[in-house]
Amino acid sequence: MEIDKDFTVLAISDNYTGLDILNSILSPYYTIKMISSTNDALTTLNSSNVNLVILDCAMYGSEGYGFLSEVKSREDTMRIPVILIGDTNQPEFEELAFAFGAVDYISKPFRSSIVKVRVNNQRLMVKQIKAIEELGLLDHLTGIPNRRGFDNKIHLEWLRAIRDKTCISLAIADIDHFKVYNDEYGHAQGDVLLCTLAQKITSMLKRPADFVARWGGEEFVVMLPNTTRKGATAHAEEIRKSVEEMEVPNLPSATISIGVASIFPSINSSVTEIFNMADKALYQAKNTGRNKVCFFV
Repeated sequence: MEIDKDFTVLAISDNYTGLDILNSILSPYYTIKMISSTNDALTTLNSSNVNLVILDCAMYGSEGYGFLSEVKSREDTMRIPVILIGDTNQPEFEELAFAFGAVDYISKPFRSSIVKVRVNNQRLMVKQIKAIEELGLLDHLTGIPNRRGFDNKIHLEWLRAIRDKTCISLAIADIDHFKVYNDEYGHAQGDVLLCTLAQKITSMLKRPADFVARWGGEEFVVMLPNTTRKGATAHAEEIRKSVEEMEVPNLPSATISIGVASIFPSINSSVTEIFNMADKALYQAKNTGRNKVCFFV
């Protein structure tokens, strides 16, 4: 694993044994700061260049989730990724973590290899986002790539798929009745929904090559390289169901409709073709009841 001492991890726990274990696993690779109080952690976030937070919610309970909510509601800290650690691997605890804005969840007892992989994944994501920001390819509201960033990415994958003779799948997701949502709860709360949804979809990407972006307004696009119709439709359905069950702090739940298309790119096809296919499938989903996944045929 790559050594990157410029990458700073803030570990927060009142369990000193747990902190020592995390330090022994991660300190050979990254700069580690260990804090036993959430109040001290906020001070550290304000005064230091922290790239990732690891928070022990098993120790702090509601205080930990309150800390996470505050981090995700402040403009200066909301984009710092937070990994929660807990004493259980029950799905409801992971879902709660994601609902409050965590990017990952690690259950105890720690497995060194898992901790290393999960932290390294976030390090790579932070570096990728920084590179995208420098090129003006990031959506400023949600913190994920914007339309321009997605265009760049899919054209590279398109050429790779032509070379390797593999399939690319595309999913376009649209929030159902978003205008009504905005009118009833206000645009600020609508922005909260957009950010929560962006985090949810990002957390559900399964491979490094999978890619999500905000296409514009309330639309998101997901690219799944080397994925055929069956896999893409199943993945889209997982996203749809997860969003339906998603908790948005202080807001009612929302649903999305998704249009999916798959294609084997060739020199005679274009990216526009698959977008048009997925858009038609989305139109079908919207006009046959919403909160569903439709595949272009």
